Amino acid sequence: MTTLLEILAEFREAARSNREMGDKFERLIANYLLTDPQYADRLAEVWLWSEWPDRSGMDVGIDLVARERGTGDYWAIQCKFYDPDYALQKADIDSFFTASGKRFATSQGERSFAHR
Repeated sequence: MTTLLEILAEFREAARSNREMGDKFERLIANYLLTDPQYADRLAEVWLWSEWPDRSGMDVGIDLVARERGTGDYWAIQCKFYDPDYALQKADIDSFFTASGKRFATSQGERSFAHR
């Protein structure tokens, strides 16, 4: 059985750029959220930012958007695939908090992210 650390090492070795490595990691996390029992029963959908039907504009720090079953609440998710020794800095997530704090339009009307 392949471990998570082995998968992450493969991502690091195979990626030709940080962007490619980040894309692979975001897809992994999206799939994890849809299959892990803790989240699979709670989330109806998980989109990459670029695939979310209600996105507007460019990537602004939100990597994934999830929609909760039942409530229809939206989650903004930031994925960081940094070296394990790296200490996360406030500047690394500033744009995420700014973007995920704004209201957005959906086919059901204006909404905001219920979880970040």
